[in-house]
Amino acid sequence: MNALRTIVKPEKPPFNLSHADKLLSVGSCFSENIGLKFRDYKFAININPFGQQYNPYSISRAIERLLEPVLYSGNDLVYHDELYHSFDHHGSFSRPTESEALQVINDNLQKAAEDLQTATCLLLTFGTSHVFSLKEDRQIVSNCHKLSGNAFEKRLMQPQEITELLEAALTKVLALRPGIKIILTISPVRYFAFGHYENSVSKAHLFTAVYELQKRHPECYYFPAYELVMDDLRDYRFFAEDMLHPNHQATEYVWENLVNTLLAAKTTALLQDIDEILLAAQHRPRNPESEAHKAFARKMLQKVTTIKKQHGLDFAAEENKLNAFLF
Repeated sequence: MNALRTIVKPEKPPFNLSHADKLLSVGSCFSENIGLKFRDYKFAININPFGQQYNPYSISRAIERLLEPVLYSGNDLVYHDELYHSFDHHGSFSRPTESEALQVINDNLQKAAEDLQTATCLLLTFGTSHVFSLKEDRQIVSNCHKLSGNAFEKRLMQPQEITELLEAALTKVLALRPGIKIILTISPVRYFAFGHYENSVSKAHLFTAVYELQKRHPECYYFPAYELVMDDLRDYRFFAEDMLHPNHQATEYVWENLVNTLLAAKTTALLQDIDEILLAAQHRPRNPESEAHKAFARKMLQKVTTIKKQHGLDFAAEENKLNAFLF
């Protein structure tokens, strides 16, 4: 600890990640933000095939559904506020017609199930131990879709229950993909809908469950995203206007630590080249017709060609933008 801050240094796992890995990310909005960083830097990743999910029950059930991908039907949907919803999915999957909702839900299910068959890394981010179940049939939902609160009952999952659910799901994953890299994180987003105290208890149950799961399965690696935000940064200038969600600067800091902790040295170096290409494609020159800028665009396109040849990465969007500077 120095005079101004407590520095969190994540422990290195017994593995590295590179662009040869195929990732599947399931969990909260924080999981989605980090997943998008992987995608931006050209990693093969499937991000939240059910949309954002927060509680361990829904996340475990999502994994098991991907292992046995039974398609959803109209009986699995509910109609509310002129949209068809699935209680297993985020509202981004809701659609005005039943057929549209089932199309997007089942397309994502089938794609993610296929990706899990070849995945080399599973990234799970848990947000809360609270779950909501329908009073009608006791079904635990991933999203309430703004239905009346009277239709649901809330409860707090216990650590042992969480551990056993996750262990059951991950044991099946390991049977399918022996040697898969499993990264567990706990979201630094605080959920104050039920008060500060209940948020702390909820997070504590997650930490206890993940700790126990690691004891049983040492192949599970815990990345301290929560600690990096809450203990290292520990300042409201790193939060969004709601003072609950980490802002862009905080997410970048977590990503930087993740890169330095999880990625192979050659991959970290490659990210610097990719970053240069991404910035070049986003650049808005004062004089796009100048020879100097066209020479810069040609230089970046040559770098793209070299990286594509060496690593087989997809730069179609960046190539289109850089070529637009030339033609």
